[in-house]
This record gives sequence, C-alpha cells and structure tokens, in this order.
Amino acid sequence: MKFKLLIATGLIIQAGHAQNFFTKGLTKLAKVVGNLQTEKVNSLDDIVATVAIGSNLHTDKLGAISQTFFNGWKTGGDAVSVMFSKKNSPGYFKIDGTVTVDGKPMEFLTAGTYGLVSDANPNPRKIEVTTTSGQKASFKIEPIKKRLKLLSINGQKDGDIALDLTKDVTLELEVPAGMENARMKVSIAINQLSIKSIYDVCYTKAAPKIIVPANAFRNVSVAPASSALYSFKNSYLSVGTESMEEATEVTGKFTAVKYTASHNDGKLVSVSKEPDLNKGLFAKGTDKDLDMKYDFFKPNAFMSRPFEHLKTIGLRSFSIRGTTFSQSSKTTETSTTITTTTTTLQFPMQPDSVWDALLESAYPRFVAAIEEELGAKVLPVEAVTHADAYKNTTAFAKDDQNTKVNFTRAFRDTKVISAFMPVTDGYGSNGVNQRIMDQIGADGLLTMTMDLEISSDGKLVLMVPKFGFEIVGKTNGPNMDTKYCSGSIQSITGVSFKTPITPEELRKIIRESSMVKVFRKGLQDLKEKEKANGDYGPVWALQK
Repeated sequence: MKFKLLIATGLIIQAGHAQNFFTKGLTKLAKVVGNLQTEKVNSLDDIVATVAIGSNLHTDKLGAISQTFFNGWKTGGDAVSVMFSKKNSPGYFKIDGTVTVDGKPMEFLTAGTYGLVSDANPNPRKIEVTTTSGQKASFKIEPIKKRLKLLSINGQKDGDIALDLTKDVTLELEVPAGMENARMKVSIAINQLSIKSIYDVCYTKAAPKIIVPANAFRNVSVAPASSALYSFKNSYLSVGTESMEEATEVTGKFTAVKYTASHNDGKLVSVSKEPDLNKGLFAKGTDKDLDMKYDFFKPNAFMSRPFEHLKTIGLRSFSIRGTTFSQSSKTTETSTTITTTTTTLQFPMQPDSVWDALLESAYPRFVAAIEEELGAKVLPVEAVTHADAYKNTTAFAKDDQNTKVNFTRAFRDTKVISAFMPVTDGYGSNGVNQRIMDQIGADGLLTMTMDLEISSDGKLVLMVPKFGFEIVGKTNGPNMDTKYCSGSIQSITGVSFKTPITPEELRKIIRESSMVKVFRKGLQDLKEKEKANGDYGPVWALQK
C-alpha cells in the first residue's frame, strides 16, 4: 500500500521501508515533527478526511518504514488509513474521541493520521468518528476489486531473482477477465540514505506479459532534482492497481468522502546493475549580453510529461509584486561621538491602474514566447477564471495590496494563489489544478510572477527585476501531480529610474524585452535537453 497521501511530515514521502536503528529513529522524529503540526479537537466542523485502503501488504522481510509506523504489520494483509486535515489553513487534527474501523480502534500515527492493519478481507469497512462533544461521522469504503498477480520476473518465479535494471524487464502476470488493458503500476524498492522506500516506476496497460523498458527504471518517482545517494540493495518489485472512489453511506458531519483503494503484488529481487537515475533536466546559465541569469527545471519522466502533450494551456495566475521601501541604520562610534546614519530607499507608490497597464503590456509577449517555443495554445484568461473549480480557489488566494512599502497586483480576474492548499484540493486527480484542466479542456496550467526588489549601489536607488513561472500538467495516475517545467530569471544588476514614473519607464525597470528573450532561451534549452534525454516519450507511450 502506498501512504503518500497520509504520511505528511516531509520526511516520509511514500510507502517506505525501515531497516535499522537509524530508520527507526527517523520514524520517531517524523512522528514528533508531525505532531507539532497537529491540533487536538472535539469538533468535526473544520475537518477534511483523506482516506486510503491498501490490500496485499508487502512482505515484512523487506522492513518497511510503514512497518515502523503501523503496529502489527501483516504480510498479505490490509491497511486502512485516515488523515484529518484543516479545510482552510495548514495543519492536522487529532480527534478528541475515537476513530474506529468496524468497531476496532485505529492507532494515531502522526500528522493527523490514524491507521489499522488487519488480515486480508474483501468486505467493505465502516469507519466511524465520535468526538467527546458528541459529534459523529461515518462512512463505508471497499478494498479494490481489480487485482493482478505477479507470476514471474524475467522468467524467474521465486528464489533469488536477479535483475539488471539497465535493461528491459519482462513481467508475466495473471490478469483476471475484464482487466485486460486496465491501467496498472510498476513499483520498486530503493534505499535512500539507509531508508528503503517503494517508488513508482511507470504506469502501463495490464496484459499477461508486459515489458518494462530500461528508461522507465531511470525515471522512478524520486524527489525532483534530488542528489541524495540511492541504492537498490535487497530490493522488491511489485505491480498494482489503484483507484479513487467515493465512500458510501456517509453520515454525520462529513457530507462526502473520497478514498484511494489499491492492491499490489510483488517479489523480492537482487539488482545486479543499477540504472543511472534521471534527476531532472536543468537549463541554467548567464546571458552576459542581456545581463541576466536564468535557472529552468524539468522533473524526470515520471513526474513530467513530454512537451508534445502540451497542446492547450490555461492561465492560473499572473501577477506583479514588489518591495518599494527599505530603511536601515548604521552606527559608528569613536572615542568622543556616536553617529547613527539612516539610509532610506523608496520607489514612488504607483496607482493600481499603472500596474494593471504593465501586466497588460507584458502578458501578450510572454504568451507569444510560450506559444511559439512550445507549440501550445494559451486559452483566453476567462476560460480559467470562469471555471467553477477556479472559483473554489478564492478562499486560498492572496488579496491585492498597494502601500508605500510593498504591492501585489494580479492580472485581470486571476488570483495570486497561496502556496497552501488543503490536502483534498492541493494535488492528485481530485486536486484543483486537475479539475480546472478537466473543466476547460487544457493540458497545462501556467503561473507567472514578476517581482521588483528595491536596492542600492551606494549612490542610486535601484529596482532588481525577477521573473518566475511554472507550467503544471495533468496527473500521472490518481495521485502524482506533474509539472512540465518551472524556472526563474533575474537581472544581475539593479535598474535605476527617473521620476515621474512613466509606463515606458516601468517597462525598462522590469526589463521586459530582456526577460522575454531569456524566457525563450530557457524554454528552447529545456526542449533540446528533453529531446537529447530520449526517455519522456517512451515512458509515457506505455500508457497508450
């Protein structure tokens, strides 16, 4: 079972494996960290429940970090997990009361998460929550019915199965009637800094015999750009199915509950030759002629779709923000005097209409760069802002502001979206990004931000312009968010200005023309690197 949805500490990202004292210590630390973000409550009014049920738990011989979290791990058993998080702000809840599955108490783990391991059982489970204040909620979930059996790996059924992961791997499966061509997932266990975790390799279609290409093993779902040490010692390869479902018989304070159901089957393996992992593609450098530096990134092929998938793009957010006032003091002391010098830097406060005009001027140039370099069509702004799912983000958006100290201004009806999103709205097939793309028929969502930071060269007051962006894509499977690319551009030196500030002066301050040129260059670099890498198309073609 994969617990990515449920262990929300940042230390444990996916279903994992603990082998030694260090890992057990880390588990304890993760619980402490998670509990610091957890509030005990006797009300269900501000709670979102994120639920999962996994079947056919991996062998306890692997030594999973999930085994150190969940007491009574059972090889081949089932596990139910429920995480309680806040609806409209960061944080998790521990229930002042009881949480049960079919009447059996669930164990509180960490970060608002409860868990219970049981013997394998195909029947539905009833989850009940009762607080000391008398509030109640209940619902039913079911184990997944689509189940595969892994018969052999490269013709080897049992014993010490040796694998060379620099080559294709052939899997033989038992596929029940009606499951032919259903989406299935291949996963593998990897050690990272003495912690063993199960990472997703690829999604493909179920068949009695499938071939997992070597480039899929180069692009497992490791953290983007991670440089931590990995090894495949004492590994485990599994196949599985998973789906997002609606709970039934929902009563009490919860009006609706979604849950993830999964089933996996695997075998212990020994990896004789490890793949060279793709940690993502980087396009970075300095354009001395334009006095700009840039840093663009594309995650590996499991977490990032090929650019050829990007046909239509919706604008999630475009904004400009800045710091326009700074004051600092320096004190010098001699034998007879103490002198304090105060330095004040200030950029003239501009009316909202000026920032609106600047955004209107810059937007079409950046959009033209995206459309021409990536071959995608950017939809009208209203396509996103009028979507029901986008309206749901209002509660998490930052308000525009304009003071003598700083300002934030969003383009037209877009919002400056907060980094915080509730668990149920923030990611996966139920996440707000996916719902927006589904509603407007887009393949990606674009976020752009321009920043101005006040500075000085000792003589003149300067503004340092910066630009950041990301293009997210539709999920890979039900839970893994994807990102086509992201990046930042920054002027190496600050820009002086004259007053009064005219529209033309503002365009010079944000260095609009140079920014767009470097933006094009970074996108071109990433496209070439994706082409040279050669993995993105084949990995995603497995799902066709």
